[in-house]
Amino acid sequence: MGFRDLQRYESNKSRFDKYKAWLAMSPDQRHAAYAAITDETKRAKTEREKGYISPFGSAGATKIYIPARLIKDGQTGQGSGVANALRGILAPYTTTATEFAALNDPLLIETSQFKAAKLTLTAVLPGTKKNSRITGAAYNKPDVDSVTCAFGQNVGGQPYDAAVLGIKGLQAFSTFIEGNGGKNRARFTPEG
Repeated sequence: MGFRDLQRYESNKSRFDKYKAWLAMSPDQRHAAYAAITDETKRAKTEREKGYISPFGSAGATKIYIPARLIKDGQTGQGSGVANALRGILAPYTTTATEFAALNDPLLIETSQFKAAKLTLTAVLPGTKKNSRITGAAYNKPDVDSVTCAFGQNVGGQPYDAAVLGIKGLQAFSTFIEGNGGKNRARFTPEG
């Protein structure tokens, strides 16, 4: 430890004491203390509806469909902009219950073992000064909204990589990524 660290100790002692008190709490006490200062209105809550996806690489005269929870149309509240953007981007790669009912004798497989490919969009709004919930120190913290949804192939026999390239080529995807000064993010998770 250098002299500079020793000189900063006095000015940061109160923060360090608050941090030690936080660490001394039991997990239940920490959870209660954290929940008491968390603003639930800032949490993104995406409404879902029943839908279907078609697994990648499944080809043939009849596409295979698997049930999935899709983003419901007309989201409101925190994170609704991200949810509505994601729903629009993935519309060609998902099948709503109404669209599924209109299909001519689709092949449906009910399974709980299948892990669908997912796309997560994250909007990062520039931060403002906020106080730490543990030490009380002020720092810049961005507001972040993330929404995830499953997707599958949009044509029979389509590989995962082709679907990802198709999604990345959409104007709506590019517009979202360029938003908030280019700080928005996307993460693709493959099947399996």
